[in-house]
Amino acid sequence: MIGALPEYLAVGRKEYKIRSDYRNVLQVFEAFSDPELEHGEKWIVAIYLLLEPFGCADDVYAAADSGFDINEAVSRIIWFISAGQNMGDKKELPTYDWAQDEQIIFSAINKISGKEIRGMEYLHWWTFLGYFNEVGESSLTFIIGIRSKLNKKKKLEKHEREFLNNNPGMVRLEKRKTAEELEQEAKYKALWNEVLG
Repeated sequence: MIGALPEYLAVGRKEYKIRSDYRNVLQVFEAFSDPELEHGEKWIVAIYLLLEPFGCADDVYAAADSGFDINEAVSRIIWFISAGQNMGDKKELPTYDWAQDEQIIFSAINKISGKEIRGMEYLHWWTFLGYFNEVGESSLTFIIGIRSKLNKKKKLEKHEREFLNNNPGMVRLEKRKTAEELEQEAKYKALWNEVLG
């Protein structure tokens, strides 16, 4: 039905209620950026975060043992997250990160929605995504524009270069580190401090 927000996904012959609040989808994005999780594990997390009655990975594995089709569930979840749009196969470097850019993303969406959406008890993912897609001129789109030019190796305007030089932490997307990498980094830092101390 045109204009309806989906609340159920069909997997096999069964309908599963979607945990359709935008926060659940953002948690899925966090799982997908977690370097500690294997690719398949990320999808298991997506299933138990988004589909009722699953509450943990063991629930998904148990359902799979009883005939639940994980591949079909993944396909349906992709459809839901992309708001029914074809994602295509084109791979492009990212221009935003939901966690790193959280404050400017919410600032832009709040401006579009006319309210502080984080204070709302519930907001359907498709409505959230609609707000996000309508973000016009803002800090977010300015920073995304710089990142896009950097990804495509295009020349920055003078004001963009100045912004990048003054705010590299806002513009450069951080690579997520594994627990092992963070531990190694802490050891090097401690050693360095000992040598300098």
